[in-house]
This record gives sequence, C-alpha cells and structure tokens, in this order.
Amino acid sequence: MVKYIEKEFKSILNKLKFIDSWYWCRYTLNTYNGCQFGCIYCDSRSAKYHMPTDFENTIIVKKNAKELLDKRITKARKLLPDVVAISGANDPYQPAETKYLNTRQCLEVLAKNKYPVGIGTKSKLVIRDLDLLEKIGKVSWSSVSVTITTANPEIAEFLEPRAPTPQERFDVIKKIKKQTKHIQAGVSFIPIVPYLCDSDEHLEVMVKKTKESGADFILFGSGVTMRDLQANWFLKHLKERYPELIEKYEELYDFKYNPVSYDGKYNPKEHYHKKINKKMLSLCEKYKLPYRMKRFIPNDYRRMNYIIAEKLLNESFRLQILGKAWSKKHWAGMNIQNLKESLLAVAKRNELQKIRNVNDKIEAFIRENLDLDKDATGLLRFL
Repeated sequence: MVKYIEKEFKSILNKLKFIDSWYWCRYTLNTYNGCQFGCIYCDSRSAKYHMPTDFENTIIVKKNAKELLDKRITKARKLLPDVVAISGANDPYQPAETKYLNTRQCLEVLAKNKYPVGIGTKSKLVIRDLDLLEKIGKVSWSSVSVTITTANPEIAEFLEPRAPTPQERFDVIKKIKKQTKHIQAGVSFIPIVPYLCDSDEHLEVMVKKTKESGADFILFGSGVTMRDLQANWFLKHLKERYPELIEKYEELYDFKYNPVSYDGKYNPKEHYHKKINKKMLSLCEKYKLPYRMKRFIPNDYRRMNYIIAEKLLNESFRLQILGKAWSKKHWAGMNIQNLKESLLAVAKRNELQKIRNVNDKIEAFIRENLDLDKDATGLLRFL
C-alpha cells in the first residue's frame, strides 16, 4: 500500500549551473519525492538523491510547494524567466497528483509569472492541465515530453510496472497535438535499454509510432545509466526476469555481478552509444522526425545568445552521434547561454574569443549567423 507523507520544505526551485542542452531548462522543480510508477531503471533510486528507501510506496508530498515557488519567484531579484522543468527525480503526474494537485498549483504560479515550462511524464493525467500549459505556451513556451522506452507492453510492464501502457502514452501525444496549438509535444525515448529495447525492429517501431502520433520530436539516449543503489535494483530485477542478459551487461558495463554492491561503469562502453545513436539518427532522417526540441527564446538581451547557442548545441549533438569532434561547440554554446550581456555587444567589441571555448572557427560561425547591423537595430529598439 502506498503511503503519503506530507512535509514542508525550505526550497523548491533549483537553478542549474548550465542550461540543460536536451530539455533547454534553466530551472528544475520536483513536486514530490518518490514515484509510484516504480520504474526499475530510474536514476532517482541512486543514493545521491536521498529518496525514500521504499521509492514507489512512500511518497513525500511537498506540502508548501505552491507557496514556496511563488515566494521564490516574486522575491528574487536576479531570477530571469526561463524554462522550468517539472520532473527529473519523479513523475509530476504520478497518482499522488490526483489528490494533492501540487503540479497544477505550481503551473498556476509559473503561468502568473510568465515562466516557460517543460513537463516530463509517463502519465495520462497531464491532459487535465492542458488549459494551463496552453496558456503558458501562448505567452512564452511550453513543452511536454512523454517518456516511452518501448512499444512492447510486456517489456513495458517489466521496466515500468505501474505506468500507463505505451499505447496510452502515444495517445497522450495525439491528444495534445489535436487539442492545443502552443504546446510542443514529443517522445523522450530515454533510456534505450540495452538488449531489451535496442533491436533494429524495436528502434524503427518507436520512431514510426512517434511520427504517427503527430509528435514534434523524439529525444533519444542510448543505454541505461548504472549507479550504486539504482544499479543494484535494476540488475536484481533483470536477473529474475531475464537472467540470460546478465552476462551481456557485465561485458557492456565492465563488472562482475554482485547482488549487494555494483562496481561497474556508469554508462555503457562508447562503441554501444555510437552504434545505437547512428541507427536512431538514420531513422529520424528516414521518417523526417526531429530529434531535437525547439528551445525557448526570450525577448531580452539573451535572445541572440540563445539562438546562436541552440545552433551550436544542436550541431554538437549531431557531431557526437557521428563520432566526430563535438566538445568545443558544445561548451561554447553552454558558455554563450550563460553570458550576462548580449552576444551582439561582445561581437561589437571584438571580444568573442574571450568566451571560453570560442575559437577562430566558432567565432566565424557566430559572426556568420549574427547580422550585426540588423541585430543592433533590433537591440536598440528593445532597449
């Protein structure tokens, strides 16, 4: 039986050092601790997150979430509106939400303050809040990423025992795209679980069904991450249901199975990532399905920074998939996003290479994509 524990917290909104380059979020927010869906691969089971030991049966309800968030935003002097990701350590629309409404109440605060929002979920309950998400999307930016790791109901029941079926989740995307105009919606095909969800047939079915759902994108990430308590939990269930796969995981993650303590790699070996990612890239091209989400672009000094950074980060992701040099573009994009002034002003002073990781080639790329005269006129109008 699931137990709910109501608890008051001192903080609710986490500001990231670097904007996330997949979901484009500057801030993260979790409305609960623990998750009733009980996905066996969930990284939130790791010791670093300090979640309840009985992760799926003991749910901590952040009793004062709405008030904390409202106070944090309205009192903060240095916070700028940017994407708030509601998810991460748990599902914001797990069954607890039907009773406590924490997620909806936080959306109301974000809508009032014109903050863009990104939702990550496996739940059908997100449909309930399309009114708020549409309102947010119309004013700033709104996205819903529905996590679907497999189209196979049997495998889904093993990996995500209490979550809605894969088809129900594809239907969520269909409903969002039919009922709204300002919500970006797609599939988060993360993780691609080795040897269960990574066959050529499985990958193609996932991309095809995503396309058929009317999704705007499919994000993909090859391999399950493996760490301490989370790895122990995942491998325990894998050994019970698919014992023949343990040896393959030992080779892929470089460890010898021990039910008490995991000492292998956090990620699969590099050759695995390259193989799966190249297949996914090819399938996305075949079905004309974007594998990146369009980002929020603010109407202040950050505007050109974010536009240029998006191009750099999208290109670095593609290069990484192809096994080519990517890190310079990635970190240049990350640092440009963190500038406290317009990239245009930096370019006008001929100081682009003072930005960390911006070299001759990247400076040329920036200048090529910055129409300095046009952008200067627009910036003056804004100021």
